[in-house]
Amino acid sequence: MKKLLTILIIALLTLGLIAPKLVGNQFATSLEAIAAKVNNAPGYTLEVTALNSSWFSTDAQLTIGYDGSAFANLPDASADDFSLLIKVNADHGPIIVKEQSALAWLSWSANVDGQALREHLDWPENNDFYQISGLMSLFGDHSYQDKIEAFTASVTPDKIKIAFSGYQGSGQYNGEEITYQGSAADFTAITDDGDFAMNELTITMQIDASLEQVFNNGLYDSVSKINFASIKMNNKENDESKNINLKDLYVSASSFLNKEKQQGSMQLSYGVKAAELNDYHAQDIALDLEVNNISGKFVKAYQDFSQTLGNISPADIQIKMLEFAQTNLLMLLTAEPEINITSLRGTFPEGKFNANIHSSLVDISALPTPIADQKFWFSHALVNGKVTGDKAVIEFFAKEFMKKQLKANPQTQGMSTDELDQMATQQVPQMLGMLAQQGLLVATETNYTSAFVLKDSQLKVNEKLIPLPF
Repeated sequence: MKKLLTILIIALLTLGLIAPKLVGNQFATSLEAIAAKVNNAPGYTLEVTALNSSWFSTDAQLTIGYDGSAFANLPDASADDFSLLIKVNADHGPIIVKEQSALAWLSWSANVDGQALREHLDWPENNDFYQISGLMSLFGDHSYQDKIEAFTASVTPDKIKIAFSGYQGSGQYNGEEITYQGSAADFTAITDDGDFAMNELTITMQIDASLEQVFNNGLYDSVSKINFASIKMNNKENDESKNINLKDLYVSASSFLNKEKQQGSMQLSYGVKAAELNDYHAQDIALDLEVNNISGKFVKAYQDFSQTLGNISPADIQIKMLEFAQTNLLMLLTAEPEINITSLRGTFPEGKFNANIHSSLVDISALPTPIADQKFWFSHALVNGKVTGDKAVIEFFAKEFMKKQLKANPQTQGMSTDELDQMATQQVPQMLGMLAQQGLLVATETNYTSAFVLKDSQLKVNEKLIPLPF
């Protein structure tokens, strides 16, 4: 018994003395591997600028950079270069001695001090702007927490006052599932021209895949949602106050993997449960999208291709993108991808509106020459959809559309808002009546409907054949 106890004690002491060095070596290797993966992505760099690993702890500094020129040809991309310094600290297990001692393989933290932001933002002097920390248990499970400091700002000469309550998040990873949840209480901006207030931001995410699958495959099962309990805006323009109040504003996303076919699908939803513009109220305004039959082989090919774009000029990237499309596009198309608007809807004082469109490319076995051959794409396109709405709401939208058209017409310049409104009121019934006579719109006592189908290079609207421009 004493011999067994002695062996056990020696084993534990050996583990406690040798394991920290092994953990430290593995952590340092992981930092270098992460840097290599980031550096393979176009426009981004990550450099381990300092690394000091002792027996029981590791300190490192990472510099992550963004090269705006790599995205110069992309719309809305920032052209400004920037870099951030990330300070990393890790304590090696299995015995962690910190503020709260623990048995774990690794305890780590990474902080961005954000000093460059202090020119505009105010937050506690001794706190880093962004902080994230994590723990790897003896069983290999990971838990982590992140935080953005609360801050205020006063911007002159624009006279903008900003206040943010701060953000807190936490998550877990067990090798097969990643979860995350975060929240922020409020954000406000006050100016002479108007006010903005956001309340109760929440973020949730669940990925049913390993980190290796996420980075190497790109297709997996996941669910995520961003929700704002309310967003309020008050705009004081030309002595007229516009009050906008949005309640339960959300963006949700889901992805699914068919392992047998190695095809993925995605669902996206954008919506607001209630919206108010001064005294005008609307409910359940939403756009639901889905993309189906995404080729896993194509996604993997694109991931591998993107790793080759690290130090290539924007002009060469365009050439390589075209070459990639010519080589791999057929792989995507033979899976018969679908892009659908499953619902575009809203409930307004005038009534309800709903629309849907389903589109796919089918029976493609070879690419056309030239690639932009319209006849080819129309012959393989399969599209159907329907738009329906209560008469009053369709007439309301038609009237608003007509008013915008009239405002842009040089012949109506100088007309008052009331005159434009009166002209639109007179013309909308004539326009809708003409569409109904042409068969493009079906009118009943209560609503308007229009259904369309594109198949075999033939477009039909309400069963009426519409000539195509070729």
